[in-house]
Amino acid sequence: MLLASLLITFKLKFIQFRKIPTMFALLFHPQREGEQTVKSRHALFAAMSTTLGLSTIVAPVIAIRLGGPGVVVGFLLSSFLGAALNFVEVKSAIAYREVKDDHVRGGPMGYLSKLFSPLLARWYAFFGALLMLVWSAAQANQLSAMLSSPLLGALAIPKFVSGGMLALLVTLILVGGIKRIGRFSSKLVPVMFFLYTGASLWIIGANASQLPAVFHEIIDSCFHAKAFGTGAIIGGILSAFRWGVMKGLQGSEAGIGTQTFPHSMAETKNPDHQAILSMVSTYTAGLLLLLSSLVTLLTGSWLDATLPLGISMVAASFQSYFSYFGLLIVAVSTLLFAFGTILGNSFNGSQCFLYLTRYRGIKFFYFLAAALVLFGSMVDVTKLWSGIDYVLALMMVPHVLALVALSFRKSRSEVLAL
Repeated sequence: MLLASLLITFKLKFIQFRKIPTMFALLFHPQREGEQTVKSRHALFAAMSTTLGLSTIVAPVIAIRLGGPGVVVGFLLSSFLGAALNFVEVKSAIAYREVKDDHVRGGPMGYLSKLFSPLLARWYAFFGALLMLVWSAAQANQLSAMLSSPLLGALAIPKFVSGGMLALLVTLILVGGIKRIGRFSSKLVPVMFFLYTGASLWIIGANASQLPAVFHEIIDSCFHAKAFGTGAIIGGILSAFRWGVMKGLQGSEAGIGTQTFPHSMAETKNPDHQAILSMVSTYTAGLLLLLSSLVTLLTGSWLDATLPLGISMVAASFQSYFSYFGLLIVAVSTLLFAFGTILGNSFNGSQCFLYLTRYRGIKFFYFLAAALVLFGSMVDVTKLWSGIDYVLALMMVPHVLALVALSFRKSRSEVLAL
């Protein structure tokens, strides 16, 4: 993934950095929507609702516990270099989308089928639908774990109750289609982003004097492995890349192809413009990964072996600075991040499912998504995250190879003429 990101970055002459001014200009440019399409900004927010999920706040603390502080280097590399992958996949998805039976059909399957092989498109759709279901279950798991925490006292909610309510709400919004999802996400994403980043920046600002030491620890850990308190050896370049790049990719979704589904529904005549705009989500995810990492390192929660992997480590960091109010911040943030991600994942998964079934049986998928949300809220989190790693690899590796090939294509007309 890292090599592919580097290759495409050089091939496109560092487009993710050159087009930053254009990216901001497009974000605030007046936009419109069509009968079957949404505003470009709403498509972006729908994509960001999945990108800015629990992975961006939980993945860093898990990766640092398992790989050491040096994984932050991997986060930054995967996020900022991965923006080039994001550009290629979104541009290609829009260039090869179709409108049939009054429905826009987009996503990676369009360009995978037309430029490579229908079998590769079906392969992606199968593992894409599976990944979105398991990913939603993992998000529901972390949410139910936070909301049922004894630390919340009388406000604690049993796991099956929070899982059931979440499944019902997601189903109701999904039935409304991409327009309802886009409008809902455009209101949800800014709230959850500023709530979490505001609290994180407060903790970082209160420990500003320790930042030089933390950055030194990050660099040192990236190049030198050390013994952890439990006897495990963590750190080093391999560890930083293994955990940092992997969890960074889960956080930013760069190269996975899932961001292309909502972007394919955007009202735009220029694929380049939507592809440039889509990089906002990759950079925002990278920022959240960095903030979450710094909070964990500054508060020392990653060193507490008594804390279970996951959202409990984040809650401990915030509790140490905001007391009980910190737990409420994490609980509300978890609710918003998890709900937005499950909603976006369910929509993305439904597009993969519809491709496999030739656009039939969508109600069955909604039922399946709701069942997995309820199931995921009550099972062991380690099994869910392990399943995600395996499915993600099967889905992502062939897709990234296709993106590398696509970056060397010049135009659709030339490709179709081959």
